[in-house]
Amino acid sequence: MKKVLKIIFILLLAATVLAVGWFVVVPLVKGGSDFNENVAYVNRLGGTNDNIIFLSNRYSAVIESQEVISVDSDSEKKIKTIYVKEGDPIKKGDKLFEYDIEDLQYQLDQYKLDREQAEAEIKSYNDQIAALEKEQSTATRNQRLTLENQIEAAKLGLKKAEYNKSTVEKTIVKSENSIKNAVVKSSIDGIIRSVDDPTAEAYITITSSGDYRVKASVSEEHIGEFFVDEPILIRSRVDESKTWTGSVVSIDTAKPSNSNPVYGLETTTKYPVYISLDSIDGLLIGQHVTVEEARGNSTADKEDDDKVYIDDSFVCDATTAPYVWTDDNGKLAKRSVKLGEHDNELFRYEIISGLTNDDYVAFPEDRFFEGMETIKGYDESAEISGNSIEEDIMIPDDIAG
Repeated sequence: MKKVLKIIFILLLAATVLAVGWFVVVPLVKGGSDFNENVAYVNRLGGTNDNIIFLSNRYSAVIESQEVISVDSDSEKKIKTIYVKEGDPIKKGDKLFEYDIEDLQYQLDQYKLDREQAEAEIKSYNDQIAALEKEQSTATRNQRLTLENQIEAAKLGLKKAEYNKSTVEKTIVKSENSIKNAVVKSSIDGIIRSVDDPTAEAYITITSSGDYRVKASVSEEHIGEFFVDEPILIRSRVDESKTWTGSVVSIDTAKPSNSNPVYGLETTTKYPVYISLDSIDGLLIGQHVTVEEARGNSTADKEDDDKVYIDDSFVCDATTAPYVWTDDNGKLAKRSVKLGEHDNELFRYEIISGLTNDDYVAFPEDRFFEGMETIKGYDESAEISGNSIEEDIMIPDDIAG
């Protein structure tokens, strides 16, 4: 019975995809489902910019607490004092623990003695070389050969002593820094989550204070769509009318995860995208949500409201005499336009003059000619913008089992 249900589910899923492709993509591009080669299909420029180009995907996400950091201890050092315990609130700069510097100071003193010894050896070798070179100037030919060998041996010893001094000086600097930083302090405001054994991988863990954050899982195919500070819209999985806003704070491409394949599909690599929230009202830790690009909610988008943009694929002869195919009282016409800057990220031009967002434009085709009859596509922004694709396919438990 389960095999039958699986087959039925796959068939329904395929039918849904085909239906979306026919009833959403075709009407948007051609202006209707009944395509006619003898007419040109046009859509309102504002509708083209806002709705056709920017159909946004949705991605699975979960609400979690703010960042948790780990503070490690140096296993080669002995801890003298621990200043915090689990559950303690702390501020940035508060003491966490302190190393015992008695042993560190003893080691530093020993290293300084080693440096003095190396310096004494260097002086001794320099004196030897100077004396041998002086003696060599008055020696016989056979004596000079012997003295030359002695000088070379002294120079080799000098290099070794200089190397030893260089090495010990680096160790001294390291030891002095260890003593200077004997007190380890918190780098964030937060709450002590745990205090483990000093030999553990994470000696102290701290949960940063502040509101919740959203952790989204985005596949490698779409991770390039996200960037830091990008405005994001968060939706409840249970009730899509409930939404929150936020922005991307980090994209962790160093920690990918692999999703399980569904019915023979290839495993997909996903990356965590972390989003800060403008408000946490109505949200709970562990709550599952979806995220999508919040187009029209950013300051930049609002500043664009008074500007006219068009996808660069609609512009003909952009580098010489740019024009766009437009509707002119039911007839197709070429209209010259003055182009502004090109947006290399969104692949669009700003229109300085020649068009408004209320004009109807057609995607260029070889069959077009001026005077051709036009048909206007629909401009139901609410309907079109509601179309989105959620990256994760949710399989009912009774079928997936």
